[in-house]
Amino acid sequence: MRAFDYLRVIAEIGSLRGAAQKIGITATALSRQIEHLEYYFRVKLLERDQRGIRLTPAGNIVVETAEKVLHELDNTQKRVDDLKGLRSGLVNIRVSSSTLTTMMAPALLSLNDEYPGLRFLVEVSSAPLVGEALVAGKADLGLTIFAPDLSELTLCKRLPVVHSAIMAPSHPLSKNTMISLHDLTHHTLSIPDSAYFVRRAFDRAVKSNGISLDPVFITGAFELQIELALCGRAILFLPEFSCHNYIMNGQLCAVPLTHDLQVPTSLDLLKASHKSLSTAARIVSTRIGEIMTRMGNNQIVSTRALSL
Repeated sequence: MRAFDYLRVIAEIGSLRGAAQKIGITATALSRQIEHLEYYFRVKLLERDQRGIRLTPAGNIVVETAEKVLHELDNTQKRVDDLKGLRSGLVNIRVSSSTLTTMMAPALLSLNDEYPGLRFLVEVSSAPLVGEALVAGKADLGLTIFAPDLSELTLCKRLPVVHSAIMAPSHPLSKNTMISLHDLTHHTLSIPDSAYFVRRAFDRAVKSNGISLDPVFITGAFELQIELALCGRAILFLPEFSCHNYIMNGQLCAVPLTHDLQVPTSLDLLKASHKSLSTAARIVSTRIGEIMTRMGNNQIVSTRALSL
């Protein structure tokens, strides 16, 4: 296993000395490990050219197999951890930043109370990268809005999402019952660039009206968007649940958008179709799903209250 991993690092670095420094062993010790691997396969795995060391065709096959073996070894470790009654184990989760406070934090805190031996690796990613990580076996679960429509992904839980205009209570539009496209043309907006699905969706929504969005602040950084809204400097387009704590504390408010600005989407909890969840990952999935259900119920109550 160690030799497999060393060969993978050499292929990545392209230098025996550089790989040895990254691994933390001498170049001689690293070379000896590769010689053992070549002896086992009875073929040269590395060759030198003007640019340094590169894999031979046989080396490419071995590295490709090595990555699969190392992934399977990780899965085996998780299955062994399951037998320990969840006294240990690691769950890798890729999420969108808007879910961290309202979904992930409560889920992780409650799980840590019940299963103190579990470990959680949470990484913030865009929707396409969440899908890629799941398919590649680099994550157990993904939680994102505008999830990619991939046949390799399985839906664990879905929460329909309605975007609202998020702003400070002191904002001139905060007392509106609805926010229209006409309203927005006279106020400062903060939304992501066109690399984000939500921006493309809103651009399509307003295009039919012969108007284009002209945001002053263009950023996908959730924390920065929130800060701009808290200061009363910008209107955001976000799901109400993503700002739930700020709204409950009276720091922000959510005003519904008119029908022509509605962007139909959902918050999806996903797993890779080809990979079974470990017991730990299943428990995490269930807990996140429970919180999504509660958020959905709150969303329904808010909508009913508004209609009344």
